[in-house]
Amino acid sequence: MAPRRRLLALLLLLGCGHSEPFTNPDTSTDQPFDPGPPVRLTANPGGDLQPAWTADGSGLLYSVSDPARQDRDVCLALIPAGGARQSEHWCDVPEGFRRSDAIYAAGPGPDGRTAFLASATSLTNFSPEHIGIRVSPGVDPNDGTEALHLPYSRGTGLVNWAGRIHWVEGGRLAYLGQTFKVRQHCQFVCDPPDTTVASLGVELLDLASGVPAALPGTIQATGLAAIADGAVVLYTLAGDSRIYRRNLASGEVTVAHDFGTAGIARDLDASATRVAAVVGGLVSEEDDPDLGQFQFDRGGIVHVVDLTDHTDTPIPEAGRLYRRPAISPTGDVVVAEGYQFTVQFLSDPATGQPIADTTITSSSDLIRFGAP
Repeated sequence: MAPRRRLLALLLLLGCGHSEPFTNPDTSTDQPFDPGPPVRLTANPGGDLQPAWTADGSGLLYSVSDPARQDRDVCLALIPAGGARQSEHWCDVPEGFRRSDAIYAAGPGPDGRTAFLASATSLTNFSPEHIGIRVSPGVDPNDGTEALHLPYSRGTGLVNWAGRIHWVEGGRLAYLGQTFKVRQHCQFVCDPPDTTVASLGVELLDLASGVPAALPGTIQATGLAAIADGAVVLYTLAGDSRIYRRNLASGEVTVAHDFGTAGIARDLDASATRVAAVVGGLVSEEDDPDLGQFQFDRGGIVHVVDLTDHTDTPIPEAGRLYRRPAISPTGDVVVAEGYQFTVQFLSDPATGQPIADTTITSSSDLIRFGAP
């Protein structure tokens, strides 16, 4: 089966052409759904996405989609550190209950502010009609104001989406500038919307001027993190096993770590000298007729690496593939999107040889690990 990226109602979930054999239990509990280790924090049929620790480590922000909501909102939720029940839950942002709203890529700042990507569209339209990066004085997205309206043009394409928002020095935001294309095939009935997302590179947004700028050398960046109080960014590139380090003031670029034969690295998060990354797994280069070449990713193994001595520890997959890990400010806890998978071996009708066929859930739960 040729892999394709599917996002139903802009939920930015991983997808596969197989039927979805997995189900999720009821969420009415204040205890972890699977006490682990690892610990399964959430169980949501719609998916729990893009975790990010608050700067003081007191809680975890993430995006949550409830398929029971008729408005298809993707809301922002907060789980206290060490807990497993939401203490806060915000929906209808940015435009209210008469619109289909979505919040993604929450980026908590060191001074308590939170940046996030917000989109809104009519209840009958699956394509976003308004997209922007917003900044709130706290974690409540209702208090946010738009810092940058999307889309805007880049030499590599149209930036109309953003991922992995971080605060960096100089009152700026760093994020993955992304572009997407929504398609829906209709004949007798319409298929679910199919959205291809491609990364264009790392962008820096000056909040004072509201002007974004491309970070040189980061075309098709697939991961982004900030260290050294925002003076340094770490990033990964499509098809590459290395983590790159860039000093924002001097522009110097070095290799921070190379995972080598472990595989392609992406989806970074960092705390001090410790970095969580997704490595290997199911990742490939694909060609899109409108967007060109992009890296298609269905998840991999979480690695925790110390940049001082290059100690690299993969975390056992426990029947899941992972995306978008978030490492705590203390560097001792990692939370990631977890996607259950099964592997069946089928017989190739031409050769009779066994073929591995992988089925992956389209909805993710948040999984918590103690970092080694």
